[in-house]
Amino acid sequence: MKRQNPGSREKLLRSAEALFASKGYREVSVREIASHAGVNSALVAYYFRSKQQLFNQVYRMHTIPLARERMKMLSAAMRNGNRPSLEEILKAWIFPWLQPGLNPKERALQLRLTANLSVERWERLKKGSPYLQRTHHAFLKALRSRLPHLSNETLMWRLHFIVGAIAFGVRAPNSLLGLSRGKCDPRDLEATFVQILPYAAAGFRAREAYKR
Repeated sequence: MKRQNPGSREKLLRSAEALFASKGYREVSVREIASHAGVNSALVAYYFRSKQQLFNQVYRMHTIPLARERMKMLSAAMRNGNRPSLEEILKAWIFPWLQPGLNPKERALQLRLTANLSVERWERLKKGSPYLQRTHHAFLKALRSRLPHLSNETLMWRLHFIVGAIAFGVRAPNSLLGLSRGKCDPRDLEATFVQILPYAAAGFRAREAYKR
């Protein structure tokens, strides 16, 4: 095959981002991605071998930088032997997901995309990357240092609930917008952060759930 336009790979990645974010993995075809990118569908196999490998690349593009930023914030909070507060730990987990460096529209798309990709990734492969697992374990360790009375399983449940609350709020904001008559908008990520941080901290401080 003759050498292709070096911009084609990037076009495919950006089109895959947009389509996976709006429709998910199953509903998007290779032909649709190529058509959206304005390139020949054979280039998906040429650059990525398959739709699955293209999906994996898009997933890594968004989740690895997120994990790195979380670790950077957590490390900063723990610098010089400091013992971060629960709120500081949760801020390091939540804040990078809200993409403060982007404009509101881009940030909402980024969050929705990351949430959709995470769901699809776990449904298809049942596991995350080693780097993401190390990040998760680092946060669990930090949380245990502040909440030693809670079991590891309880901490994982609560971290999962916080992720779900943010993801659902951005992916499906209409019910809250309607009920509040527009006063509460999950797409406003600054407002989302202000509201969810004390909510998350209170949830983590709750007593251990009763076990049957």
